[in-house]
Parts: sequence; structure tokens; C-alpha cells
Amino acid sequence: MHNIHIGSWVLNGQLILYLSFGAAGWLMLRYRLRNMTECRTMLSVVTNAFWLWIIIWKASFLIFNPVEVIQRPAALLYFDGGERGGWIASLVAAVYIWIRTVKLNIPLPSWTGILTVFLLSGWSAYRMMLVVVGAEPAWFHGTSALLSAALLILLLFSSRGLDSLKGADYAVWFSVGHVILWFLVPDRPIWVLSFSKQQLFFLLIATGLTGWGWLKEMKLRGGFHG
Repeated sequence: MHNIHIGSWVLNGQLILYLSFGAAGWLMLRYRLRNMTECRTMLSVVTNAFWLWIIIWKASFLIFNPVEVIQRPAALLYFDGGERGGWIASLVAAVYIWIRTVKLNIPLPSWTGILTVFLLSGWSAYRMMLVVVGAEPAWFHGTSALLSAALLILLLFSSRGLDSLKGADYAVWFSVGHVILWFLVPDRPIWVLSFSKQQLFFLLIATGLTGWGWLKEMKLRGGFHG
């Protein structure tokens, strides 16, 4: 994503998209948790994890380009760690949520539905912003945003609310839907067999969540014994 010029100001375009992601996710999660006693705690953890992600993602440019940062410190304002920095930031954010979950004695599975609402909301806003700024292919970003919004609405109006298994179900459908969508992009970069890196990532998420949901259901039914 190119930088955005507003007068004499030069803004990191990708940063603007990620901030839109976080704002949309936070607003929807705040609305969804408004009647829960743990609302402030959950929002605080998610908000801190998001800002931690942003900071690590931006600062990781220093890890990959130390010489350039030493020569031009202002580069940190305009550049970021890119995809590699995003992976590092995601790992740090996940560890942070896990640590806070243990410290606050919050059941880890309860995060599935909450994070699904945050991520679906943010993803939908992110993709719609890409359509607005003219990113290609526009049909892909628009369809991705609509799929995310549709699954979010279904989750929000589900009779089971933010039940962890229900959240996992919608996350699986989201992942499978994007695997199919990527097949419709003719110039996608192939990584393994006929799958792109993005498709393999979504397949991994879908497989992991499906297995986790199956194990949890078996446990609720009394284990693996007849």
C-alpha cells in the first residue's frame, strides 16, 4: 500500500488500513459486549493487544533494516516490517492475550467468539477501505468484505451468542470461503500445488479450528468412550 499524501503530510497507507481494522473491530466488540460484566476487561485486553501489534509491526522495520534506520531514523515513521513484521506482531499479540488470560483467570476458549467478532468486523472494514482506495482486484476485496459482514451478522444474531464453538464455526466458514475466493483470482502466486500462500494459511486455520471444535464437542459429550 502506497503512502498517502495530505498536503505536506505523508501517511503510511497500510497503517491507515490497519487503524481502520482496529477501529471497526473495537466498535463492534464494544457494542456486542455492552451488557457483559467482563466488558471493560475484555475490551482492555483486545485493545492493548491491537496496539501492541501495531507497535511491533512498525518497529520491526528496525530488525530487518537496521542500517537504514541508523542512517535515517525518520524511516521508522514512513516504513514498517511488512508481512514478516506482521507475523512477528501477531505472535507477540497472541502471547500477550494468553498471558493476560492466565493472569485474569479467564477461560481461554471464551476468547474464540470475542476475537471472531473483532476480526470479522475489522476484516470487513479493511477490505471495504481497499475498494475505496481503488486496490485491485476490487471484486475480490468487495466480496471478501461482504462475506465477512454476512458471517458477522449471523454470529451476532445467533441464539448461542458468543459461544466459543459457534464462533469457531463462523471462523471456519470465513476461512473456507476465502480459500474458494482465491481460486477465482487468475494471477494469484502459487506456493504449493495449486494453492497460494494465503489459501494455505486459511486452510490451516480451518483445519485447526475444525479439529479443536470436534475435540471440544467430544469432551462435552463425555469423552471418547461410547
